[in-house]
Parts: sequence; C-alpha cells; structure tokens
Amino acid sequence: MIIAITAKETSLQSEVDPRFGRAAYFLIADSSSGDIYAHDNTEGTAAANGAGTRAAQLLAENRVDRLFTGSVGPKAGEVLEKAGIKVHENTSGTVEQVLSGLAGEMQAEAAAAVPQETVDPPSDGALRLAIPADSEAGLQAVRSGHFGKCAYYTLVDIKDNQVHQVTPLRNGGHVQGGCSAPVMLLNGHHVKKLIVAGIGGRPLQGFQETGIEVYAGQGETVAETVKLFLDKRIQPISNDQICGGGPQ
Repeated sequence: MIIAITAKETSLQSEVDPRFGRAAYFLIADSSSGDIYAHDNTEGTAAANGAGTRAAQLLAENRVDRLFTGSVGPKAGEVLEKAGIKVHENTSGTVEQVLSGLAGEMQAEAAAAVPQETVDPPSDGALRLAIPADSEAGLQAVRSGHFGKCAYYTLVDIKDNQVHQVTPLRNGGHVQGGCSAPVMLLNGHHVKKLIVAGIGGRPLQGFQETGIEVYAGQGETVAETVKLFLDKRIQPISNDQICGGGPQ
C-alpha cells in the first residue's frame, strides 16, 4: 500500500496541508519497502491553473493507493477516481499521526509484500535481534549511532545462546524525524529486541507498543555488540538513558 499525505514541511512532524494541488509537499509512504520520502510540489504551488489535476496525475504515476488531504477539487477528484486512488478529505493533525493510525494496516501489507527470505520468522524458535549498522557486512559491519537514519539493520537470529543466522536489512525510512518507519519495518520482520546507541522517548514508545524490547549497548561492530548481549552484559534501556534531543 502506498500512502500520500499533503504536508506543509518535509518532516513527519509537519502538519497536514489542507490544500491538495497547491500543497507544499507530498509525503509518500510505501508499506512494502518501508520507504518514506517527500516530494517537493513547487510546480503545483507556482502553477497558474491545473494544479489539482497535475498533482493527481503525479500520484497516479507514483502508484498511490490512498490520499490524505484537506479537500480535493472536482477535476482532480475525477483523475484520482479514474486512477483508483481512495481519497480521505478533511484530514488534520500531523503526518506522523496519520501514519500511526494506519500502522496496523501498513505492517500487515509490509509483511505480505517483502520477499520471503527476509520476512520469514526466525526458524526453530530462535530470537531475532536487530542492530543498526553502517553497511550490509553482517556481523563485521560497523554499528550505526542513529537507529532511524542507519543504512542497514543487521538482523541476528539467536538460539541456545548462539548466533543461528545473520541477515542485513536495508533501512528504507528517509524522512527526518520519522519514528514510525523503523518501527513498522522491524516489526514486519519479526524483530523482538533492538540494541541501540541511543533513542528518544517517542520512538521508544513506538517500539514498546509493538512488543519490541529496546536495549542500550556498546560495541564498535555488530559482532562485538552481539557478544555483549550473549554474555548478558547488555540490559533493557532505562529512563535515564533516553535521549532528550531530536529524533535519532
């Protein structure tokens, strides 16, 4: 499922733009890949006329399934209807609030759409652990200090206190300040525990609500962090370890 939301800014904390054709940005979220990106609608805001139909055509080209906005004009509405795009008007709040309300649906579709080799649950009762990483080098990858903006997550399946399987997973969340994308991505890949260098209160709550336990741990590489976890030298994150700054 591909969602488009009209937004005043590029951040997920942006308010929904009540305009459609002349919205400043379209925030587009793809549940199958976890990608979230902002499309600059400068052409629409500067257009003398036809902004709505142009925007509708743009969303059709991006294979959008559902649009959340304030209001849509009749001509643009016809184009959206022909493209099979379901329109939700009178949308308010922030982009992240809209996505949070759709989290369950998007997680279900993500689990169904991602290739089987990456979404199958851990085999033989193994526990799946995720560690943010700078590359797809598996256990040899350097850990990333930013869980939301990392290039990859290294998924480590553990059974009988030993590494059972290692799978690099590309991080698709591209919007600054986005808490929902990593939560949906990891939950859709059957992660039960996440080890981070730091995390803010809002994303921590998102992980906890989906049943993912968050740990704070050391280690320069993924392998070092996994060893510390297996040696029981990494504990669940405590309140005094929660970052007070901006999104990670």
